[in-house]
Amino acid sequence: MPLDPANDRRPPITPQLALRVAGVGVFAFVLFGIVFFRLWYLQVLDGDKYLAQARDNRVRIERIAAPRGQIVDASNLPMVDNKKATVVSLDPASIPAPMRVQIAAYGQKAGARAARKKGQQGPRVPVPQASGDLLLRYQRLGNVLQLGVKTINQRVVDSIVQVPYANIRIKTGVPAAQRDYIQERHERFPGVTVEQVYVRTYPNRTMAAQLLGTVGQITQKQLDAKKGYDGAVGGTDVGQTGLEAQYDKFLRGTDGRYRIEVNAAGERRQAATAVQPKAGQQLKLTLRQDIQAAGETALKTAGHGLPGAFVALNPTDGAIYAMGSSPSYDPRDAAPGRYSTNAAYASKFLNASTDHPLIDRADESAYPTGSIFKPITALAALSAGVTTPGQTFNDTGCFQTGARKQIDVSCNTGKKANGTINMVDALRVSSDVYFYNLGKQMYLKSGLPLQSWAHKLGVARRTGVDLPNESAGSVPSPAQVRKINRWELACRKKRKVASCGIGSTGHESWNPGDMTNFAVGQGGLQATPLQMAVAYSTIINSGRVPTPHLGLETQDSRGIVQPLDFPSQRKVTIKPEWRQAIMDGLYGAANASGGTSKQVFDSGWPRSRFPVYGKTGTAERPPNGDQSWYVAYSYDKTNPSATPIVVVCTIERGGFGADAAAPAARLILSKWFGITPKLVRGSSNDR
Repeated sequence: MPLDPANDRRPPITPQLALRVAGVGVFAFVLFGIVFFRLWYLQVLDGDKYLAQARDNRVRIERIAAPRGQIVDASNLPMVDNKKATVVSLDPASIPAPMRVQIAAYGQKAGARAARKKGQQGPRVPVPQASGDLLLRYQRLGNVLQLGVKTINQRVVDSIVQVPYANIRIKTGVPAAQRDYIQERHERFPGVTVEQVYVRTYPNRTMAAQLLGTVGQITQKQLDAKKGYDGAVGGTDVGQTGLEAQYDKFLRGTDGRYRIEVNAAGERRQAATAVQPKAGQQLKLTLRQDIQAAGETALKTAGHGLPGAFVALNPTDGAIYAMGSSPSYDPRDAAPGRYSTNAAYASKFLNASTDHPLIDRADESAYPTGSIFKPITALAALSAGVTTPGQTFNDTGCFQTGARKQIDVSCNTGKKANGTINMVDALRVSSDVYFYNLGKQMYLKSGLPLQSWAHKLGVARRTGVDLPNESAGSVPSPAQVRKINRWELACRKKRKVASCGIGSTGHESWNPGDMTNFAVGQGGLQATPLQMAVAYSTIINSGRVPTPHLGLETQDSRGIVQPLDFPSQRKVTIKPEWRQAIMDGLYGAANASGGTSKQVFDSGWPRSRFPVYGKTGTAERPPNGDQSWYVAYSYDKTNPSATPIVVVCTIERGGFGADAAAPAARLILSKWFGITPKLVRGSSNDR
């Protein structure tokens, strides 16, 4: 069909339409310009920046844990070392968010319950339980690691409560077969990692366990404290108890790190670069393994297998050669993850029937001291002017401590009368009546001289030993009696009972009976074996108070040795004649006729070369029976440069001092001086 230009004309574009078309074109041009400019900006101006970020997206930083420093004794024999072990852990981020919320709520409720007083805590807070895919993951992991699902769940909950973002250790010391199975099937175990770490080993197993202490993953509380934990992150192993905690800043090294290349799925390809970890410093102790072993054996043999403690130190500078507590434990058993549940751990270590092996009875447990306190009473009485070294007193066997003749009467064991005696004699035979009298005389003096002297010599004050959790103990006083009685009365009112047994015995104030009991190491006195070792050392040193310590020096990887300094901080004024009277009394107690520990050293002990100054003690601890105590001091007369030694032993429920504690002390002294050990028990009824 031919074109007909005349009849095929279209209407011209209106100005309005042309304007709209132009507007759309301009808008499209602007958008294109923006996109073009943005692409040019990203590729040209910020290209290097985003290239670096893209590369970083292919790299993951992983921590390489540093091995902790070795702990060795004074002869460089290892006491704590390291070995590599395989650990299977779980990334907390792989736990579903709802489960993490439940765990956080559980932690808050469980913490609030634990903060309440016993008897008011209410029912236990139920532990959140895994379900769905998480439960299936636990089951798979448990089948491989031979762990129950409840065990894995409990470890996950406990770890997240402690440090929410740290890897959760499921099992340490995983065999190679289990390790390989998980690594070869990683897609079935999302969030699970397998790595090599250093774990602590203990060549001597239970030896000095309470002193050496334990290691565990850092807690949230420790992270928040920051002080002492510089550089530590979640998952870092730090010292939790004992020397491991005290010297953590030296023992804990500096972690290294891997830059790991990963693919888009996050799977590891190869290590890009690495910064090697720096091992912790070696810690050398004053402790001697041979003396430590002898002390622990002595507690078991002479102490009838009962709980107890001992200390052996240099009275001059406070260096501790041995310090132990019975029963002990294997630190490997107390390592995190060793027990499947908290209940199993508590049954092993926290149950009363186990005698609480985690407690270091040498410096964490305070006891009434019985007669080993008498030298302190003697110093206080001499200072207060109520007696002199040569002043005599008639010991009739019993003493009236208060106004009530039928009640306020205390006697020597068996009501034995020692006749006319002075201070030296009183210490030799351990006359309670003599010291009752001194206590009553000091009751009439102002200023509480006995309390003051006990405090000066280190009782009821921390010694400064380089261990955490040292007990301060306590000294009875009028203020303490009032305080205890207020607790007793409040308890009676609340429980509506006649007595709570806290301490009130019917009197509301400090009376002569309280003071006389205190004078013989009873009546509310609580002291640790280490405190009594320091007190006796102070008397031996003519008033200079040593600072007891276990640390000797540290050594870094370059071999640089840094000595640890523990100078004496205090000086107590003790007149020479006072010291001489006490030392003569202690010598007589171990060597002279009627001495309370003479029998223990009669058989085969070379007194002419190794003189012994000793004091027995038998403290009443109802309902736990009598506490056996002994303090001994000796030195080598033939070698003026030889190191002297003070030994303190105590046995819970051990009976008389000469029956258990003194024989244990002799065994320790025998090892120190190279004398053939011999178990010799005395028959003293010393109180």
